[in-house]
Amino acid sequence: MTLAVAYHTLALRSVIRGLNNAHAFITKGVAHIESQGHDPNDYLTTRLAPDMLNFTEQIQRFTDAAKSIPPNVNPDIEKLTLPDEEKTFPELLDRIKRTIAYLEGVDAKLFEGREGAEVTLKVRQGAIQITFPTLEYVTVHAQPNFWFHVVTAYDILRMKGVPLGKFDFLNGAGLLNVEFVKKADE
Repeated sequence: MTLAVAYHTLALRSVIRGLNNAHAFITKGVAHIESQGHDPNDYLTTRLAPDMLNFTEQIQRFTDAAKSIPPNVNPDIEKLTLPDEEKTFPELLDRIKRTIAYLEGVDAKLFEGREGAEVTLKVRQGAIQITFPTLEYVTVHAQPNFWFHVVTAYDILRMKGVPLGKFDFLNGAGLLNVEFVKKADE
């Protein structure tokens, strides 16, 4: 049996779900911060290691990675511009929501036939240039980069004591129908 998945679905579905779950676990983090009377700025500027981006920058980078997929797959798709100006949790949560809305509004037809088209990325202020087919861009660069920053943001919240678990990461937004049942012998 052959399974055919539309390129648009392959490129964006898991990213949209990841954005929704990130929004949910960050919202849970905000509730924890408020209930503990902690300073939100202490969380926003936290980083896992001295040479890593802080929490705010992790959110900016994973939304950047997500919103860059459509116009890199097809330059005819209008880009979403989000300047890195967020200073509060509500502003970061709004950035995530805006990214979700943008991705959900991308016409699937604009992805058709684009798997082999080339995209060239310039990274590290243009010091490195990478050219690959858009399918490789999506699967070996954009999505892994997105998940790296989502995981790092999650880990920062965990490190700061926010009570998050695997289900918050995988299904924080409740998009999957999960039913907890007892084993028959219990």
